[in-house]
Amino acid sequence: MRYPVLIGCIFLTAVLLCGCTGTAPDDTGAPAATSGPGIVQVDAILDLTGVGSSLGESSQAALLTAQDDINRYYAGIGSPARVQVVIHDAGSDPSTALSLAGQVHAVNRSFVIGYLGSAEVSAIKNYTDANRMIAISSGSTAPSLAIPDDSIYRMISDDTAQGEFMAAYLDSEGVDVVIPVWRGDVWGDSLSNLTGSAFSARGGTALDGVRYDPSTTDYQAAVSSLDVITGEAMAEYGADRVGIYAVTFNEIGDIMGAAAETPNLSMVRWFGSDGNTLDPSLTGNSPAARFASSVNMTGMIWGIPILERDSDVVTRITARLGREPDGSAIALYDTLWVVMEVREETPGGADRDQLARSLVHHLDTYTGASGDLTVNTAGDRELASYNIVEVTRGVSGSEWKNIAQIMKGPSDIREQIVAYPE
Repeated sequence: MRYPVLIGCIFLTAVLLCGCTGTAPDDTGAPAATSGPGIVQVDAILDLTGVGSSLGESSQAALLTAQDDINRYYAGIGSPARVQVVIHDAGSDPSTALSLAGQVHAVNRSFVIGYLGSAEVSAIKNYTDANRMIAISSGSTAPSLAIPDDSIYRMISDDTAQGEFMAAYLDSEGVDVVIPVWRGDVWGDSLSNLTGSAFSARGGTALDGVRYDPSTTDYQAAVSSLDVITGEAMAEYGADRVGIYAVTFNEIGDIMGAAAETPNLSMVRWFGSDGNTLDPSLTGNSPAARFASSVNMTGMIWGIPILERDSDVVTRITARLGREPDGSAIALYDTLWVVMEVREETPGGADRDQLARSLVHHLDTYTGASGDLTVNTAGDRELASYNIVEVTRGVSGSEWKNIAQIMKGPSDIREQIVAYPE
């Protein structure tokens, strides 16, 4: 991994980031650094509660690991500079994310980083555009947000590749009919449609499936409808040719818990998306976890290239989190290093255009723990690297296991599914 050059105008950097206004609210209760020369505060909006909490926890572990590493680097070169990540909990609520972006702007800080799913990016985009801020997301993937020259930069590829890759995987697994169940927001609608269209283009049949409101907390009605559709599909096509495709966040645990009580949903394969793959609610010995392993739940999630998987960075994030981090969290680790490079390079008072030019330059020349960070003209990462992960039965109950990887580089798309090394 290439470490940045983080020496130089520390005072100017700190003033530009902190605005000499003190510390933004720290919703985790962690002690905040005192504003002043040498202290660089970077705001992170994460979902530590709500349906996106498992992804938020992974992102927090990655950012705190990056903070430790950067500060260790500063100390090693004899610099007084330190970075302080100020973490805000959006609670998986787009309107809260917008309010938090306003708080960051109010204290004269121009960068917001975070997992920031597509619904949250949609909520903050007009505000960050209008107020000349820069928002860097490692979780937004909706293609509708791939807009050149705006305030949004995304550290993972959009869902165009995920939809194509899932369609290819379904085809390789002998699935002829796919039934989606998905959350009805900008991300869920987009990914469900992309995957269905790609699957149909391969000659498969994508049924209408079940769409539920993101505010739903009781999934019995959605699961009952899914069971009826699945029973009809089984009668027409055969159970071995039918697959359920779940585009959800961590409500997948409630959905699968309810599905375990139905007559049809345990008779077919289940497949997951990047919002629920690696979700801890499907591990252990809960009814949902047992059901997930019984239907061979297999998901797809943006993951770092296989060659990077044993890096020391990943090992330390895993130790902090207590489980394997998702690839978007590792991309967020790299993001903090890049933000610090940009802040070191740009002069005090730099406007968004200057910051954006520096950001793109550093992304296009940076290789970190998550691989090559090169972005396209919309400011989205070009590298599309997806892990295929299944729920299996282990000695302590159900667990996620990497089984394969599929990748798209800057100029090609490869549908070869490479087995994940043991």
